[in-house]
Amino acid sequence: MDKGLRTGFLLTMFISLLIVLSGCWSSTPIEELNFIAGTAIDKGENGRIKTTFQYVVPSAIGKGNEGATLQKPYLNVSGVADSLDPIAWETTLKKEGKIFSAHSKAVVIGEELAREINLRQLTDLLYRDIDIRGSRLIFVSKGRADKTLVTKEPNVIPALKIVEIATQQSTTRLLKPTTLTSVWGKMNSGTSYLLQQVEIKEGEVQFDGAAIFNGKTNLMIGTFNKKEIEGINWITGEGKGGSIKAYLKEAEKPTYFQIEGMKSKIKPKVKGEKISFDVTIESEGRVAEYWNPYLKPLFKNKNVKPIEKAAEKEVKRLVENVTKKMQKEYKVEVAGFGNRLRIEYPKLWEKVKKDWDKEFSTIPVKYHVDITVKDYGNIGAKKGEK
Repeated sequence: MDKGLRTGFLLTMFISLLIVLSGCWSSTPIEELNFIAGTAIDKGENGRIKTTFQYVVPSAIGKGNEGATLQKPYLNVSGVADSLDPIAWETTLKKEGKIFSAHSKAVVIGEELAREINLRQLTDLLYRDIDIRGSRLIFVSKGRADKTLVTKEPNVIPALKIVEIATQQSTTRLLKPTTLTSVWGKMNSGTSYLLQQVEIKEGEVQFDGAAIFNGKTNLMIGTFNKKEIEGINWITGEGKGGSIKAYLKEAEKPTYFQIEGMKSKIKPKVKGEKISFDVTIESEGRVAEYWNPYLKPLFKNKNVKPIEKAAEKEVKRLVENVTKKMQKEYKVEVAGFGNRLRIEYPKLWEKVKKDWDKEFSTIPVKYHVDITVKDYGNIGAKKGEK
């Protein structure tokens, strides 16, 4: 489905749901109800916090370009205070009618604020509020968060579009979306974690890497780029799709391996109290693009093997690079190694969990990668066929 049609469909479904549910709550016309679609939290002046709430404007939905002035289907209302609760009450004074936050889909936190105020404090109100669902997604912006809730696209609610892209994009370069419930689970466990970064470039929503949060301080301490997130997804086995650019030794032109499935197994190995990890990564897929005609015919095993080996080499490079960055640069563990140790060696985990990030920075990790080309698209037969 075309992205514009998808966005419009999501918007229509969202509004339809609100119309149906609003009938359960009261007999108030939907035009008089204020539904919050998303929230941006930024650093304000003099050390204060600026919160921007994005309200849906039902009367503007589906109006197209009629009239001299095109009304946006959303309205952003901001307030500044020392914390979130007084801002929420202040903004209610700027809107007539009842305010509902139960269907809010996204929270975007500005990078500058995320580096200065810990995430537990910034999300405390959101987690305590019984009207806010734990399924709300949390992001960190590059630059100011309130900029992500603005668009020039007609009939688009920015908060909903952010969620749509985050949940429907099929690429290993995108981090798995993080819910409010999930991030609080991470904070309660004391483990370090990642949040997807979002920004606006030339008026378009884009996702670019992830923010790294220290599990002890819950402060943002750095970032991973897209290639490093790709490495994380291979380690965790949570990639949804995408492709690997593999270079063969004999040629400069790349071959693209399209991922159709992946799985990963992190295996802790313990001798005494010495810990190491073996990670087995497997993937099946197809040749998506092939610029190396010297390997003809492509469909013989002896010619397919170099492609598989080249893809394996690239995956290994990705996972080793991001592991090095975790261990040496940031000294955090955000790929699930500690969780596997907790499951398989709970007594040992109790001893090391307090300083797990520091402990992990010195632990050996070995990767074993197995890539299988199962078919070649519309050119040639599937592997195993004559």
